[in-house]
Amino acid sequence: MSTVTPAAASLPTVSAAPAGVSRVRAGIVSAFLALGAVAVAVVVLWQPWGERDHLGYADIAPHRDAGWLGSIIDGLGIAAIGIALGLAVCMLARTRGSALANIGAVLTTFGGVAFCTGVVSFGSFAWYATDIGAIPADSGAALMRHVEENPGHMMGLQMAGFLLFTLGSILLMAALWRARSVPRWLPIGYLVLTVGVFVLSGVALNIVQAVQMLSLVVVAFHALRVTR
Repeated sequence: MSTVTPAAASLPTVSAAPAGVSRVRAGIVSAFLALGAVAVAVVVLWQPWGERDHLGYADIAPHRDAGWLGSIIDGLGIAAIGIALGLAVCMLARTRGSALANIGAVLTTFGGVAFCTGVVSFGSFAWYATDIGAIPADSGAALMRHVEENPGHMMGLQMAGFLLFTLGSILLMAALWRARSVPRWLPIGYLVLTVGVFVLSGVALNIVQAVQMLSLVVVAFHALRVTR
C-alpha cells in the first residue's frame, strides 16, 4: 500500500533589500541633519532679529523682514535636526544604547516640531504687528507688549519645544557614548556646550550655540559612514 506524502507548504520567499537602499536612506537623514545644523548655526551667528532676547516692538521693527526670514530658517532647521538626529543616532546605536536612542529620538522629534511651530508663529506675528502700513506704531507696540506680558500662548510652545529638544539630545549623546559609534569627544563636547548655552550670554552664547549645532555634522558623517 503506497502512502502519499503531502507536499510541504511552500514558504514565501523574502528578498533582501538592496544595500543601496540603506545607503540612500542614511544619505537623506545625514543630509537633513547636516543642512539643519548649518542653517541654525548661521542664524545663531547672524541674529537677524537684532539683539538676542530683545523682543520688543522697537527692537524688532527695524529688522522685521530679516527677523521673519530668520525665524523660518531657525524653525525649520531645528525641526530637521530634531527628526534627523534621532534617526541618525538610532542607526548608530542599534544594540548598546538603543533604549536611550529610542527615547531621545521621540523627545527631539516632538521638541523640534514644537519649537519650529512656536518660533515661526512669533516671527510671523511680529512681522504683522510691526507693519505700520496696516497697524499704527502705538497699537502695534501695545499688542507686542501684551504678548510680552502674557507669553504663554505665543512663547510657551517654543520654550517647551526647546526644553524637550535639549533633553532628548542629551539622551541621544548618552546613547552614542554607550554605543561607541562616534569619537568619545563628541558626546562629551556636546554636553559641555549644552551647559554653556544655559550659563553664557551675548556673543559668547552665540558662538557656543553655533559650535554645538555644527558638532552634529559629525554625527551626520558617521551615520552615513556606518552603511559603507
